[in-house]
This record gives sequence, C-alpha cells and structure tokens, in this order.
Amino acid sequence: MLISHIRAFSKQVESPADSENAADKRLEQPSRRDRISAPMVGRAAPALSGWLGLPFSTWLVVLAYFTLTLGVALSIPFPSQIDELPHLSVIRSQFEHFQLFPEWSSYRQLEVDDLTRWSANPNYINHPSLYYALLAPLMAITASPLPFRIVNVLLSTGALTLIVLSVRRHFVEQAVPITPFAIITACFPKAALVGGMVNNDNLSALAGALLLAGMVGLPGAGWWIMAALAIAGWTKLTAFIALGAVAGTWLGLGWLRGDRRLTDRMILLAAFGILIGLLPYVVTWLRTGHLIWVNADIWRVPLDRRAHYDLAGFAGFFLRALVLKWPAAEGIYPFPLALLTLCLPLVLAAIGLRRPALRSIGLAYAVGLALLFGAHFLFGWRSFQALGDLTIMQVRYYNVLWPGIALAASAALAPLWTRQRWTAWVVLAVGLLPTMLGGMVIAAI
Repeated sequence: MLISHIRAFSKQVESPADSENAADKRLEQPSRRDRISAPMVGRAAPALSGWLGLPFSTWLVVLAYFTLTLGVALSIPFPSQIDELPHLSVIRSQFEHFQLFPEWSSYRQLEVDDLTRWSANPNYINHPSLYYALLAPLMAITASPLPFRIVNVLLSTGALTLIVLSVRRHFVEQAVPITPFAIITACFPKAALVGGMVNNDNLSALAGALLLAGMVGLPGAGWWIMAALAIAGWTKLTAFIALGAVAGTWLGLGWLRGDRRLTDRMILLAAFGILIGLLPYVVTWLRTGHLIWVNADIWRVPLDRRAHYDLAGFAGFFLRALVLKWPAAEGIYPFPLALLTLCLPLVLAAIGLRRPALRSIGLAYAVGLALLFGAHFLFGWRSFQALGDLTIMQVRYYNVLWPGIALAASAALAPLWTRQRWTAWVVLAVGLLPTMLGGMVIAAI
C-alpha cells in the first residue's frame, strides 16, 4: 500500500514560565578545562530512559522516516528528476578513473537504458569528489542504482538518528521535548524524498548532523565539528557556506562571552576543518578563476526565450519560487498554504530563540540561514543575468540548517507539549503538510 502511494506521489515531485526557565537551565555542563567539549548552561544532565536514551515514540519517528525513504528507493523509477542520473554517472566516472580534483568539463552522463555505457550527453555536476569516491567501490559489485539508493537511505536515516541522540543527551525533556523535535527534524519536506535517491545532499545532511552533535557537546565535540566542516566542504559548496557560518558564529559568540580562547583546541580544530573544506574550491579557483565550474551550455537559455526581470522583479520571482518549491510535492499546494507551512517552523524557531539555553546555537543557525540565502540569491541573480537561467531556486540547499531550526522550534513547543498536548499535535500536523505524507493526503483530496 505504501509503495503504491509513493509511486503515485512521485508523479507530483519536482521537474509554566518559571518552571520553563528552570528547565532551560537543567543542562549538562562539562568542565571548562575540557576545551574539546562545548560549554553548557546549568548543572545537571537530563535523565535518559529507553534504548540509547530515546523513548519508544521517538524511535517510531526514526523508523517511520527510514520506512518512507526506503519506500522511495524501492518504488520511484530511476532516474528521478532530482539529478540522479548525473550523480550516478559521476560515481561511475570516479570508479573508472579516480580524480581527487576532477575535470568536470570532461564528464558525460550514462545511458539510461544501460548504466555501464556512456552517452554523448555532457554532465553538469560540479561538486567535489568525496561523495562520489565513497560510493564508487560499489560499482565493482553492481551498476544497478538500487544499492546506491540504499546507501543514501542509510546516510539520511543515520543523520537523523545522530541528531536526535545528540539533542536527547544534552537537553531535558521540559526544555526540548524529544519526540516533537524528532518529528520536526524529519519534516524537512525534501529530506525523505532525496533520502531515497542517489544524491550528495544526503552526505551533506550527515555533515549537518555532525556539526550539531559537536555544538551540543557530544564527547570529542571539536573533532565532530572539524569532521562536519571538512565533509561539507568536500561535498557541496552550499553546505560548506552554511555550516561554516554556523560554526564560526557559534564559536565567535563563545569567544566574545569569554567562554573560550582563540587558542582553544575546539577553535583550532574548527579552523583546520575549514581549511580542509576549502581545498577543492582553491584548486578550482586556480584552474578556472571561479569557485565552481558551471556548464554554461546546459543552463544557457536562448535570448528569445529568456524572461525579463530587473533586480526587484527577480527577487519577487525568486522568493515566490522558493515558497512553491518548499513542499515535497511541488505544484499541488496553493501559494498561501505553501507559505504557511514554510513560515510556521521559522516563527516557532524565532520564539524558541528567547530561551537562554538555545540563544547561542539559535543565533548561529540564523546567521547561517541568512548567509546561505544571500549567497543563493546572489548566485541566482548572476546566473540569470549571464545565462537566463531560472532553475536555481532549490530548497534542498537548506537541509543542513534544518536541525538547528527544528531545535529552536521544538523548544518553543515545549510549554504546549507539557500543558496542552493536543494543541502541540495540531501544530505538528500542520508541519507535516509539506512532507511526502502530507502531499499524499492533499493529492488524494
């Protein structure tokens, strides 16, 4: 039944105040001498129950997410419209001839009917090599896309599991109710969809999980942060910009408060992670004069078919397109409903920033969101000016920032979850609307 629903859905896919304050403070605080751990507010760690500290209801959320992504992997025909064939083609290229710093302009796409043969169609993928090199050995076993999809299911579900375990270990239930947090985190509209496909966004999501795990003080926090930044840089430029801004802002705020020195190991490890992550873009800059290579022939729109926008007109188009592309199933949501489902978690996150225990992390993610949006808009405007291209408005780029937004949003829901749980469930139900499950309901209606 689930498989049949996913197949049908795939056709819609993209072409108390005092007690509360007390709860905020009951957080784990590692020794200030241990500069490798993130400084926390409060004295006590949350009491953990259930397997690995997670209640049964939270594991149900993780299981449901895994089931949905697996259903996508098993049911949606290959290739999907989210760049699956180009990504798999690069994996094949890395298998046949490994290149740490690829010459992207020489890459082609595989034949759809025979994934062991090359077509004459040029490829347009321009990301660093890590994701493709990691999956390339699987090509020695099979050229079928399904095993590669299964690896992506595991990457995506592993990222969600690490995020939930890290937050549960650090925050008491009264401050951040873990099940709502897991639901909101899993409700990034494109997550389950892309999670079942061959796409480097899933490795980016794992990098985002590693960063949040380090920021909430998982043992060895500095190493988690370094790994997150290095992996993000070697996976996708948008993920590197977003996570670099989050980490830099969060560490900078800690330095301004006097919680850490510039010579602290955590800061040094983060700086090392940034340097590692920068390397592929430095190489590309030296080769081409640009941070990334762009296949202009693919994206160039003929002059007689180009839209005509000034900066204000393009900004309006850009924002409207992002709203309409927010749901997992694009094209079936009226604009007001799509806007509501986008604004709700952002408003909740803004409310959650009032919690002192979340302020530094929340502000860091807000800066990351602003910087990524600015870079996204600027690249889109320049691409439109040069090529007439209007395809850059993709919300998938923001997946790495969603855990921080979900953390603040679930903290805002904590009073409702404690006193008026049915109201909290209504809010969560609205948050489910733009997901694949919500899309199936709306499509059926």
